[in-house]
Amino acid sequence: MAKKSTRKSSSGSKSTRPAPAPELETIHPLQPRSSRWDEFRAWFEEYRERVHKKGRERLTIMVIPHTEKQIFNLHVNLYTVVGAVAVLTIVLMVSILTLVGKSGEDIQYYDMGLTNSQFNVQTTRMAEEMLPLHNLIQTYSNTIAELYFKLDGEPLQEAQGGAAGSVLSQELQSLKNLVEECKKLGEDCDQARTEEILRRVIYLSRQDNQNLRHAVALSDKILGQLKTKEKKNLLKNTPSIWPVKGYVLAPYGWQIDAMRGRKVFRSGLEIGALPGSEVVATAPGEISLIDYNPELGLHVWIGHRFGMRTLYAHLDRVTVAKNDKVQKGQLIAYSGKTGMTSVPMVYYEVHVGTVAYNPYAFLNHIQDEWLNPKNL
Repeated sequence: MAKKSTRKSSSGSKSTRPAPAPELETIHPLQPRSSRWDEFRAWFEEYRERVHKKGRERLTIMVIPHTEKQIFNLHVNLYTVVGAVAVLTIVLMVSILTLVGKSGEDIQYYDMGLTNSQFNVQTTRMAEEMLPLHNLIQTYSNTIAELYFKLDGEPLQEAQGGAAGSVLSQELQSLKNLVEECKKLGEDCDQARTEEILRRVIYLSRQDNQNLRHAVALSDKILGQLKTKEKKNLLKNTPSIWPVKGYVLAPYGWQIDAMRGRKVFRSGLEIGALPGSEVVATAPGEISLIDYNPELGLHVWIGHRFGMRTLYAHLDRVTVAKNDKVQKGQLIAYSGKTGMTSVPMVYYEVHVGTVAYNPYAFLNHIQDEWLNPKNL
């Protein structure tokens, strides 16, 4: 009985030993914790591995000819393709930067396609065209300055001369000499001569621009003076219109006279006109003489203010009488061919005091539309 009870207790009794406690993670006090840098590094390593894997992928380019049975296969990886694209991009960017960096002058010469020899020839031609233009501007400027002086201007302040005029003459003569040298050399004209020609052309251009500005300023002053009462009165009483509509047969000055067969000095203009054309007074005045002689034929003298007189000769008939008062543009006679002339005409003179001046200097050029200016 005792034996049985002992087995029961050994087999049926439950174990009362406590369960083992869970093992806790021991953290060393010197061990670093996981940081953001470790996470970023892990992500970067993963990303680099994926890129590297993608770059090692191979692409196959197949070339299939129409006439050959053999097929050409070209195996390249993505690294090769990306490298080729990068090289082409760098070359393209360098080319663009180089082109943009070129100076405007280089681009201009490149676009024009001019060689040095062609450029030298063009420079010489430009200088040749510049010289007559310079002379024309000088003539215009001098004419305006002279007119201003005659209208009681100030010549010492408005005229250009002295050392400046001497330098300008020297530059002009040097330019002419250089142009002649380059014309003889042709395309062999060197760069030094061409640069010197350009320098002198630029200098003359600046001088011409200054002279034109000066002439325009003088013109404004002249117009201002002409608007004064004194100048308006002078212009009103000056013979400034054509006496008859026609054309100039012979100008003022020395001429060969067909009737006399020798050289004579004409103190006026011979104006050809149709028979019976109207002859008008060229300024207000008074008929001082109506006469006839074998040389001038029937002619009329008119006295004007400021000591001026005008003569109208070779007339057919007159419509005024001596001592009559006439106005500018008033009919005084009709043209004919009386006296020593073989064609219908009007001989016209302008006298200031005892001197006969060139009538063309007094005439209004507005009426050139019916007068032939080439014969003047």
